[in-house]
Amino acid sequence: MTSPKTIERNQKRIEELAGIFARKGVYLFDYRGLSVPEMQELRAKVKGLNAGIKVFKNRMAIKHFEEDGNSQHGRDLFRGPLAVAYADDNFVEVAKVMVEFEKESKKIQLKSAFVESQLMDRDKVLQLAKLPGRDQLLAQLAMSIIHPLKKMGMSLSAPLTNMLILLKNLQDKKAKEGEE
Repeated sequence: MTSPKTIERNQKRIEELAGIFARKGVYLFDYRGLSVPEMQELRAKVKGLNAGIKVFKNRMAIKHFEEDGNSQHGRDLFRGPLAVAYADDNFVEVAKVMVEFEKESKKIQLKSAFVESQLMDRDKVLQLAKLPGRDQLLAQLAMSIIHPLKKMGMSLSAPLTNMLILLKNLQDKKAKEGEE
């Protein structure tokens, strides 16, 4: 029989997992073969993006999804030792870090992800990692707005500039004629 303390502790873990799986980007990966210093290195990279990594028991994740009414994400998804990397605003950047770390170390393997609460397989996560990050997209948007405005401003000021150049040339010509 399970003690009330154990039940309470497990319930807190399930609630913590509920908070993690509510994030915009949650990446499940197999961490077998990863040493403690390597895991710390990965955690540091992810933490630099205001994100985190959590190792959990599959049983707790299955229990979370059963309580949440999403039992289709149960036992098939949570097999073997898994950890999650999670983020809200920088979830594309976290995907990039995870894919890059997987290529470098060859000790982790991305399994799947929940992006905006939608289950994605490994291939879709790899495609997501190829997308530009939020900051880069905002910069591209700003440039797409500024460039036409800048062009329009230059077009509007061109006749005035040409007129000033013409007047300056005329003044220089009269000054030369006056010297002769």
